[in-house]
Amino acid sequence: MKSVALRFNFEFNRVYRYGKFATGRYLSVHVLKRREGTTQSGYKVDPVVRRTGFCANKKELGAVDRNRARRLMREAYRQLEDRLPQGYDYVFTLKAKGGIPDFHDLSTDMGKCLVRLDLLEGSLS
Repeated sequence: MKSVALRFNFEFNRVYRYGKFATGRYLSVHVLKRREGTTQSGYKVDPVVRRTGFCANKKELGAVDRNRARRLMREAYRQLEDRLPQGYDYVFTLKAKGGIPDFHDLSTDMGKCLVRLDLLEGSLS
């Protein structure tokens, strides 16, 4: 099933506040298992949908670099999406201390963080 975007600040804050997290070299991953009956914009969220949010720091990167970083994170997530459990909210935040990492490093780091959270099914390859 396709992922749905987290859109509102309170949704991101809920994941940051109540979820589990793991940090890697290039990004941090926050994950929250949704409760039954969670709503988004007044509508109940399907319990099998994965909701995702991608963030890049505005203080460190300009608009072009932030958009590129989010595109890279979305593509890395897309490759791992089928192996992740449903019914969770995921927030991926880039640590931009040294600029934008290349795709392979970012994808590997994302996989390691998800394995650390015991969410990635199967082996990391």
